[in-house]
Amino acid sequence: MSEHHDTQGAALAQPSTLPALLAQPAALEGEPVRESQAPSGASRAMWAVLDRLEQALDHETAELMALRSADFNRLNEIKSRLLLDASRAMRAMRDEVDDGRLIARLSSLRLKLEHNRMAIGMHLEAVREIASAMTSTLIDAESDGTYHATSRIAAAAGAKARAS
Repeated sequence: MSEHHDTQGAALAQPSTLPALLAQPAALEGEPVRESQAPSGASRAMWAVLDRLEQALDHETAELMALRSADFNRLNEIKSRLLLDASRAMRAMRDEVDDGRLIARLSSLRLKLEHNRMAIGMHLEAVREIASAMTSTLIDAESDGTYHATSRIAAAAGAKARAS
């Protein structure tokens, strides 16, 4: 369990534009955290999946925030598979869903997912802006100045629609 807290500590240095993450999951009000209970196999599987999912989210978010190139298709596949594994593990432990530690951990995971979603959103917006600038540059470069470039594109699209 201490490894989980160590990995979360690294995620605390968040940029101010993204939501802050909790250092460690807290117990629900009035419910003590019981470390001594022996977890079931399904519970251990769920915690292992959550650890891997948080690591994948932290890695992808760090790559996005550092503006580094990464294999985002592969990272998306990993996240999708781990979310499926988490869903399966949750079904296997139906009787244990009232575990306060698990609920707190899932709340922490929800914040990490939101943080990751916001980082992806910023990345996609930057890609849109770059694509728009490149499109404008290409349109301007193709224009010889006789006609406005966007009117030629609209005319070409209209002719294509009439031909159909």
